[in-house]
Amino acid sequence: MSSVEIELKLSVQPDAIPTVRQQLFQLPHDYTSPQHLTNIYFETPDNQLRRWDMGLRIRGCNGHYEMTIKTAGKVVGGLHQRPEFNVPLPQPELDLVRFPNAIWPENTDLVQLQTQLAGLFSTDFNREKWLITYGESEIEVALDQGTIFPGNFSGNFSGNKDSGRQTSPICEFELELKKGNVTDILLLANRLASQNGLRLANKSKAARGYALVYGLSHPSLPKVALPKVALPKVPDELDWQQPLSVLLPEILAQWQEQEEGWLAGLPEGKTGLAQVFQWITSLIEKQAEPLPVLDLLADLLPELKAALSVSGSGAENLSYSASWLQCKLALMQWLLVQSR
Repeated sequence: MSSVEIELKLSVQPDAIPTVRQQLFQLPHDYTSPQHLTNIYFETPDNQLRRWDMGLRIRGCNGHYEMTIKTAGKVVGGLHQRPEFNVPLPQPELDLVRFPNAIWPENTDLVQLQTQLAGLFSTDFNREKWLITYGESEIEVALDQGTIFPGNFSGNFSGNKDSGRQTSPICEFELELKKGNVTDILLLANRLASQNGLRLANKSKAARGYALVYGLSHPSLPKVALPKVALPKVPDELDWQQPLSVLLPEILAQWQEQEEGWLAGLPEGKTGLAQVFQWITSLIEKQAEPLPVLDLLADLLPELKAALSVSGSGAENLSYSASWLQCKLALMQWLLVQSR
């Protein structure tokens, strides 16, 4: 079965989870109690799937298994749009020929590819879900809490979790559009953002797994965001002659990159964010058409600029603040308005 997955990822601080859960229970919903999920992600020794911008996994839950491959998509801020193909399996063994042949590059030898694949890392987490009716849409909200484990696997769902290697925590809400309008995802996220403790996340679990594995053992890997020793300098000016459909994604991408760098302990990220906020201010000033989202941005930006300018301001406190998330969601709403 194939579909285009449209979801918004929100990293959440553990202290904020009870309040967000309470908000979800107050909305019209169908609830699914926590289930334990284990996913093994597969790759070749030369990272062929990643070079094709593909992600391949087998998921196990209560003795049932599903093979999934995700192909090239796009991420704007924390909004992920990516085609995916899911196939149920009688046992946790890869069977690539069960995917549509059209998803593979021309002349791909699937038999040879499958012999080269091995488990690279796994994710092990508990997931509880709410199917929310919001606006004109049905949105599945999942709370995932667990761990990403690096290691070489042979497809054994017991994994290799006692190796003593570095792991990465999973603590996030995913809002996936099941039916309706993308705008409703942003509106629901904005409602949840009435409190501190949430942050837009632009890296999937798979991308974080690759970064964990290759950040530890390899100097580089194509198409994977690895830990950086320095951030690229943000340009002083943008090309303001470009349409908003180009400028807004560029601003969101720079915001996300500088934010990730600041959170990773790189002080130049804070300087870069100050420049990004100046871009947004300039862009608002250039708009002749009044829009409610511009009024919201104009209200939020002075607070964020002031907080950012404080000496010793903490990256985590600011990046997980309600006004920070609301401002970023407003930019995404503005982009959606321009795309119509």
